[in-house]
Amino acid sequence: MIDKIAVIDDDEAYQMIISRYIEKSGMFKLAEFYQFPKEALKYYSDNKENLPSVMLLDINMPLMDGWQFLEALQSKYPEVYDHTKIYIVTSSIAFSDKERFDNFPGLAGFLSKPLNVDKLKEIGGR
Repeated sequence: MIDKIAVIDDDEAYQMIISRYIEKSGMFKLAEFYQFPKEALKYYSDNKENLPSVMLLDINMPLMDGWQFLEALQSKYPEVYDHTKIYIVTSSIAFSDKERFDNFPGLAGFLSKPLNVDKLKEIGGR
């Protein structure tokens, strides 16, 4: 069982759905949800121990997108990928997003929404 998963996504409906799937998967002891990347970044910046084991990160969000969040997080913790498996989770089909993913070699995966319980079990089992 994984200690902690964090979901950073501005879509409240998606957060409700994914929270149920996380619970049903039985793979995670604790789940955190952030609607605003800056809020998550502040929490993680306060203490490296706050970082989750797994992070599901949306890329298309207002004010700070997922890519900006990643850049800020990497700047604060260059070794973040040693501790946290970060998955981009998006409904975007833009080729540019998949290209940009390649600029972050530490990312664990690029996943399409919506995720399901089986995918979460797969993520939790890695």
